[in-house]
Amino acid sequence: MRSLKVIGSFIKKEFKQIIRSREMLIVLFALPAIQLLVMGFAVTNEVKNLNLSFLDYDRSAHSLALIQNFGTGDRFRIVPVDTAANPQELISAWKASVVIVIPPGFGEDYQQGRQSHLQVIVDGIDGNTASVANGLVAGVVGEFHQKNMQTVMPRSPMPRLNTQVELLSSMSFNPDLKGSLNTVPGIIAILVTVTSMMLSAISLVKEKELGTLEQLLVTPVKKWELMAGKLIPYLIITLVQLQVAIMLARIIFRLDIAGSYLVLLLFSVIYLFTTLGLGILISTKVESQQQAMFFSWFTMVIIILLSGFFVPVQNMPRAIRWISFLNPLSHYMTVLREIVIKGSGITQLLNELRILGGSGLVIFGISVISFRKRV
Repeated sequence: MRSLKVIGSFIKKEFKQIIRSREMLIVLFALPAIQLLVMGFAVTNEVKNLNLSFLDYDRSAHSLALIQNFGTGDRFRIVPVDTAANPQELISAWKASVVIVIPPGFGEDYQQGRQSHLQVIVDGIDGNTASVANGLVAGVVGEFHQKNMQTVMPRSPMPRLNTQVELLSSMSFNPDLKGSLNTVPGIIAILVTVTSMMLSAISLVKEKELGTLEQLLVTPVKKWELMAGKLIPYLIITLVQLQVAIMLARIIFRLDIAGSYLVLLLFSVIYLFTTLGLGILISTKVESQQQAMFFSWFTMVIIILLSGFFVPVQNMPRAIRWISFLNPLSHYMTVLREIVIKGSGITQLLNELRILGGSGLVIFGISVISFRKRV
């Protein structure tokens, strides 16, 4: 009972300090909301508005119809150029990201059922964009062929050489291939990590700088009561911030949680033991708030890069994949995406539960031991 009163007094004190500081309120609520909005729209794997130029040396009805097919949708933006232009020079001058060369006789070959060819030159600086762009071009050409294969009849008894197989495909869980469904849960995971780790580190270092930490330690207050009183407010604040982020994602990005909200909350609390533990560990190794902020950012940059947010973990070298496997953020990000998009439950996420629970236990335990030795 006494411990609860002590911890409660620390929690009240911490919340009063936060409420009195306008800058802290902005950091806790305004900046994360802005980050979610900006990154939610800016960070996407979708390829849109690619500058596309045609060098049409055929100028037939079929070549014009093919060009018109590329003008629909927001994947390509057609940039008219002179047919005397060089494809490589167009790409080098940034006038086009994709150049399609339609050779003379394309329409006649297509009409006669002979094999027709198109030359596609893609800017390969960004390998992922180039690969996606090449696939998009193939898809539009395939749609063009499907539209015209019923109307274009061969004038000779020879069979058509460019007949294609129609593929009937569908996308599970994300039929419209919206990039926000993948990126927004990842952004929320990053916001939770940044807030909990940095604030817990700065909070304890601030007490050390002001000299109040030593004063508290000579009182009958136990060390675990001090830690609980300092960390519980930031645990609560981070969970509130999580709710705000989910609400904004629902309103702005139309992102609803397909799975259980309680399961999401359970995994978030377990994950916060890891991030709060890292914050405590950093606070025991530094002497000032500036150092705490620097080491927090340094740590967060590494774990964010290895989380699979920017680059899929499967695309990383084998050694880096093993390091990423030990990264709690990568597992928490997987959990968020699985629950929000797929609606997965604890049964499907048992492996992630074990990993996050184990990492939280180890990191938080080490941080507690380090804190006791340091003070």
